[in-house]
Parts: sequence; structure tokens; C-alpha cells
Amino acid sequence: MQWLAGFIMRGRSTAALVAATAGVLSWLFPPLLVIAGAAIALVTLRRGPAEGALAMLLGGLGAIGAAWLAFGAPWPILRVLLLCWPPAWLLALVLRSTISLSRTFQAAALLGILGVAGFYLVLGDPTVWWNQILDQLRQELIGATPSQPTSDHATLEQVLILLKDWAPYLAGQVIGAALIFIISALLLGRWWQSLLFNRGGFGPEFQALRLGQALALFTLALFGLTVVSGWAPLANIVLVLGVLYTVQGIALVHALLAKLQLSSAWLILFYLLLIPLLSQVVMALGIVDAWADFRNRIRPRSDKR
Repeated sequence: MQWLAGFIMRGRSTAALVAATAGVLSWLFPPLLVIAGAAIALVTLRRGPAEGALAMLLGGLGAIGAAWLAFGAPWPILRVLLLCWPPAWLLALVLRSTISLSRTFQAAALLGILGVAGFYLVLGDPTVWWNQILDQLRQELIGATPSQPTSDHATLEQVLILLKDWAPYLAGQVIGAALIFIISALLLGRWWQSLLFNRGGFGPEFQALRLGQALALFTLALFGLTVVSGWAPLANIVLVLGVLYTVQGIALVHALLAKLQLSSAWLILFYLLLIPLLSQVVMALGIVDAWADFRNRIRPRSDKR
């Protein structure tokens, strides 16, 4: 993907073009939102906040215009871009100024907590808001299929009940999902920057990612309070912080495989098993690593000879 990074860095218009195109197409294929955010992050990392903000503005205007022509309404696209692009730009600024992924991820944790708080401030109780949407959806679906068999309606009711069970944790799920896209865009932009200007620099930087003991203690304390109190806002913050520690766990796995000089096939197997089986284990490893420091405990394979 070096050619795409080089194309983005040709100028403002090319960066805005890539961001706008990927942003609009993400409505059809969501992973493209990462490409759009990475274009903003790359420009910000290399050329500074003003150029990054200008690329974001021009790309946003282009995306709004294209969405208006393609879908007849730009607002759904605009809401997604506003949720993901400014945080990606801000985190790129933090990374540019600190040259530290660890500091940047700590800033991402703060953004995630503020995002959960903002969710409650804007929408109030997400359970009430979500249940109103589901009730409206239920009426529309049942009204649109009045002649369908009763079993279909029963299945629909079961699905809606399942969705209602998620309502208390909607804020954490939405902000956590947005954070995944934002962090992925930042890391992709950083990788592109290393391909163009510091080849081979991204791997060691990512493998050294650690969020620190203070944030780990804070996360564990929140988790304990959540278990004791059952208060949904705390659970939503824990969900968001869990995303960051999952990424740290992934960085730890990369570091250990590189240190042991294992085949890339192990890494492929790890990613295949990550979502269905290993995500919670990886998140726990990320938290424990704050004290265990697995990277320094395991000696490189070459040292064992």
C-alpha cells in the first residue's frame, strides 16, 4: 500500500480525494473508513495540524457532496465522519508531538471516557433511547409483513429482545467500535509514514506499546466497581478501555513472536482465532503486562544458542 501513501502525500487535493472517496464508500464497506482516517492521520503526522485539518475539511466537504449525490442525504455519512475523523486527527497530533504510541493511547483512553460521558449527556439514558428505536422498528417490520407466519413474528420478537438486552451497554459498544476505527486509522497512517520516510520503524514502535501501570490500575478498579455496583456507565467505560488493552495485547503478541523469531504463520493463526476465541485472553494479557513485562522476561531465541 506504499503507492497509496505516496499518492496521498502528493498534495492537499490528493489527500482530500482519498479521504472523501474512502469515507463515502465506507457506507457500503465500513473498513474503508480506516483508509479515510489514515489519510488524515498521515498528513497530520508528516505535515502538521494545519495541513491535517485542511485535508479533513476538504475531504469532509467532498464526502458530503458525493453522499448527497449518491444517497440523497449527507447526514448519515457526516455523523460517522465527525465521530471518527477529528479524534484521529487529534491523536495524530499527540503522536507527532510526543513520538510515543503509549502516550497517544493514554490520550485515546481519555477520549473514550469523554465519548461515553458525551453519549449520556446527549442521549440521556441509552436504554430508553434504544428501546424507543427498537419499538418503532418492531412496529414497522410487523406492519410491513402482516401476512407472514406467526413463527416469523416470534423470531423477530426474540431478536428484538436480544437487542434490548444490549441497551445498557450501547454507549460502550458504540464508542468502543468508533475507537477501533480511530486507532486502526492512526496505526495505518503511522505505518504508511514509516514506509515512506522511516522504513522498518513501525514494527518496533508498535511492539513496544505499553499503556502503563496507572491506567491498568484504573481499569481494574473500574472493573471491580462495576462488578460490585452493576452501574452501566462504569461498565461502558470498562468496555472502551478494554479495546485499548486488547490492542496492547496484540502488540505484545507481535513482540513475543518477533523476539522468538517464529514463523509469520503463527501470527496469521493468532488473528484467525482472535475474535472468536482469544479477544478476552489478549485483553487480560495486555493488562497483566503492565506488571509482568513479558517482553523483557522472554529472551530472544538467538540468545539460547
